[in-house]
Amino acid sequence: MSKEGKLIKLIAAETLKFEGVSKKRPSVKISEEDDEYIINLGILVDYGVNIPQLSYDIQTGLIHSMMEHEGIVVKTVNIRVEGIFDK
Repeated sequence: MSKEGKLIKLIAAETLKFEGVSKKRPSVKISEEDDEYIINLGILVDYGVNIPQLSYDIQTGLIHSMMEHEGIVVKTVNIRVEGIFDK
């Protein structure tokens, strides 16, 4: 598996750890610019979740996690809510 493929798999797994993210696999696209990564993430959220807070938690969590586990610098995490999942 390529480095990009491993990163996408890791980002998807880390995203699913956040309470409020629907358990369906998020869509992940990454790009590299000047040795920094840009993550574009599409998620489904559970009904009733505070979306701004969840987005902030995911952004800060992914930035920290990628640096800690992979040693990469994440410049930006863009989050797109693709839908709301009603349990």
